[in-house]
Amino acid sequence: MQTKESDYEKLKDRIAKLDLAIPGTIRETYLLCGKSGCVCADNDAARHGPYYLWNRKVAGKLTSKSIPKDKLKLFEGWIDNRRRLEEIVQEILEIGSKLALIRSQQDAPVKSKRLTPSKRGT
Repeated sequence: MQTKESDYEKLKDRIAKLDLAIPGTIRETYLLCGKSGCVCADNDAARHGPYYLWNRKVAGKLTSKSIPKDKLKLFEGWIDNRRRLEEIVQEILEIGSKLALIRSQQDAPVKSKRLTPSKRGT
């Protein structure tokens, strides 16, 4: 199957249609409140939560940001968009490599089949 310029353009269109794309993952956690009289102090199953944290690396360090439950789907969609973006970029790089070879062969000067004299024998 030959790579077409239109395949490349379709991938660029897919990128343009993506919404916000963010790195990271969502972590669900349950926490102890620290109050000595609370049921969570004696029972791990009674911890408070769930709470949702958006984890990502910033300047090489893991950073977490609490996100409200009502925004969970929104953040998950943005993280999915990042994965889609990376997949599309990988496809663009593969097609780009193939197209680069095709274009370089099309634009290459035609080599003459005429034999050129050797400097040693003249």
